[in-house]
Amino acid sequence: MSIDKLVIGPGRVETLTEDEEKKLKQVWAYLLNFFGYKVVQPGAYRSISRRPTVTSSIVSNDSKKKNKGLMGRFKMSSLKRSKSIEKLERVLSHHSANSMTEDGFVIHKCFKGLDNNDMYKAFWGFLRHDTPDNLILRFVRARKWDVDNAMVMLTNTMKWRCYEGKPDQIMINGELGCQKDGKEGFMYQMRVGKCLVHGHDRKGRPLANVRARLHHSSDQTTEEIEMYTMMVIETARLMLTEPVDTCDIVFNLSGMTMSNMDYGAVSYMVKCFEAHYPECLGILFVHKAPWIFSGIWKIIKNWLDPVVASKIVFTNTVEDLAKHIDRKHILKELDGDDDFEWNYLEPTESKNGLLSDNKEEKEAVEEERKQIIARFIQKTIEWIEAPDDITSKNLLKEKIQIGRELGDNYKTLDGYIRNRGVYDRLGDITFKVATD
Repeated sequence: MSIDKLVIGPGRVETLTEDEEKKLKQVWAYLLNFFGYKVVQPGAYRSISRRPTVTSSIVSNDSKKKNKGLMGRFKMSSLKRSKSIEKLERVLSHHSANSMTEDGFVIHKCFKGLDNNDMYKAFWGFLRHDTPDNLILRFVRARKWDVDNAMVMLTNTMKWRCYEGKPDQIMINGELGCQKDGKEGFMYQMRVGKCLVHGHDRKGRPLANVRARLHHSSDQTTEEIEMYTMMVIETARLMLTEPVDTCDIVFNLSGMTMSNMDYGAVSYMVKCFEAHYPECLGILFVHKAPWIFSGIWKIIKNWLDPVVASKIVFTNTVEDLAKHIDRKHILKELDGDDDFEWNYLEPTESKNGLLSDNKEEKEAVEEERKQIIARFIQKTIEWIEAPDDITSKNLLKEKIQIGRELGDNYKTLDGYIRNRGVYDRLGDITFKVATD
């Protein structure tokens, strides 16, 4: 069978309801105010007779004052408090128990103590070729459209990406960087093919085939297990093309024994998906679970968020898998028709370095990205502060298009900043540089 017709699901920027759109506006207002822009919470302007006059200006990156931002901000044109501003602030003061105001503009308390420049870089680095709105909406959907909870979740992920897990740096360095750094445990996992990102299900979602029998906790350090987990997840993200925005995992437990069980590794994987990669999992297949797994499952299921748990499907035969995956995309070791075999080649500078080291081209693409981001932010602010629903709808269409431009820009930038990996060599990731 061919891939089922791809449909943009609910809760994406292209399919928002009126209430969902308002909540996305709230999230963007929080983010942009923290990044250093002056944005009034959505709906506030409609609650006053006259909006306060604002002007746009660019702030130097050399400024170290709090919340100066990276691309610019809106400033009040006069320090004199008018009656309209006082009324506006009364509207804002009732917005949320989890927000605070600075000069009359709402900043969420989840940002307290954080550096806005670091968080700005973490957000746009997280993006890859996703569109900004749909990236944010993953977190909003995961928290059932509770804006405050979504803000906490998104902020924790930005902190994790910036200061703890650092998956962007792992991806940039790639397999070549891990080899140079002597991460032998990481390289071992690549060599044996512990997880193969290969094929897709009937909805076009990439498949991550985890071969549990190949895992022994003593073969690598905890850090190397975590690095490998992040590399697999981030690599799979590069294989996604909207409207497909989730991946499947096939846990092949055939041949598994207790020596293969590693609660720490499983716990870390669960944490990643639940806390830092929400709404990225399509189906998690647990295939051919041995009798010993029943005791293991009693422990693991208590760690799972109900949403993640609902995506788990237990399968025992190829026919079970074929309900969701065409047999031609099911590996032969799972009794499918795909005869793909893992043949890992050691990374080299020529095969696994950057696609291009042309600095002038890289700078040009990076400058283009900055300009697209600036346009996107400007359009987002106009959309948030739109005076009526018709204007808001038209501005949303424009910003969706700019978001897609940003995604296309990353596909070019990628070749100048990320060392190639095995999936580039296999042709599963096909990004090109400007001169290709």
